[in-house]
Amino acid sequence: MSLLSKFRDSIVEKFVRNHKLVKKFGEIQSITIDSEKGSATVTVLLHGEPAPMTFYGSYKFEDTDEGTFVVCEKIFCERQWINDALEFYLTDNPIRQVLPKFAGGLAKIIF
Repeated sequence: MSLLSKFRDSIVEKFVRNHKLVKKFGEIQSITIDSEKGSATVTVLLHGEPAPMTFYGSYKFEDTDEGTFVVCEKIFCERQWINDALEFYLTDNPIRQVLPKFAGGLAKIIF
């Protein structure tokens, strides 16, 4: 894995681990990121559930006048009702996070 791939992966992992939606509903057990495909697999132990659940998502980097953002494009899992809830919520509240200035500047160069 190249240094740039590791950097991209660490940015996305930090984004996922620190996002308020994830923290509100569960605890991350593992994260696997494929920066070449722009995808992530996240295993989360949801509050009140007896076993962890795996979520799959795709993301991209978006450059705007406000800065460079990590934008989650799609999230899904094996439970239909959770997929429906995510789609309902994400329609009006897309998951996006501005990158810190240094990381954002670097992202503009390497992404």
